[in-house]
Amino acid sequence: MFIYLTINYVYIQFNSKNCYKMNNNLIPLNKDPIKLFAKWYTLAKKNELNDPNAMNLATVSKNNKPSSRIVLLKYYSDKGFEFYTNSFSKKGREIDCNNSVALNFYWKSLQKQIRIEGKVFKIEKHRSEEYFQSRPTESKIGAWASSQSKLLKNRSELIKKFKEKNKKFLNKVIDRPVYWSGYIVVPKLIEFWNQKPHRLHDRVEYRKKRIGWVSKNLYP
Repeated sequence: MFIYLTINYVYIQFNSKNCYKMNNNLIPLNKDPIKLFAKWYTLAKKNELNDPNAMNLATVSKNNKPSSRIVLLKYYSDKGFEFYTNSFSKKGREIDCNNSVALNFYWKSLQKQIRIEGKVFKIEKHRSEEYFQSRPTESKIGAWASSQSKLLKNRSELIKKFKEKNKKFLNKVIDRPVYWSGYIVVPKLIEFWNQKPHRLHDRVEYRKKRIGWVSKNLYP
């Protein structure tokens, strides 16, 4: 018995309106991707409904197994992109073994994506301390209560630990746990992607050189 598959070819009629959409607002080939990031990030904060600072962080284990999770961007500059986390967590342990990481921002409301590759390093302790103390009290207690990425037998165990830490720090300054740290991703590559009609998307890649950046277009 033979099964024949019929493929329907769709022909796209390009008119002046389609061409305008495809060629309008193309990503510029300039020398400063951080300024372009700032422009897109500002748009995201105005248009994205939830957590415009959410970014996917990809790490690799000592056995070369990749993993990823969402973390929150807390600060960025020409030096890099910063986030905070538990250094004893899975991502923290993987970073200790291999500090090559990747970040990914995707803003559906803007139909834009930014992909970043680079090296990650711990930031200065005093800056981690400053940010930790700026967090809500419950978040600081949560950092003490959670043994992030370790086995949790049941939810009540976590709630119990939270209540115990809450009682311990009642009316006291909540110190930063030594394992709670800030990290900065120093970019070596930044790629900007902008959705266009007919999947003819716009892509520009920036690569860090000894002095400045070099940019080029990529096929979508």
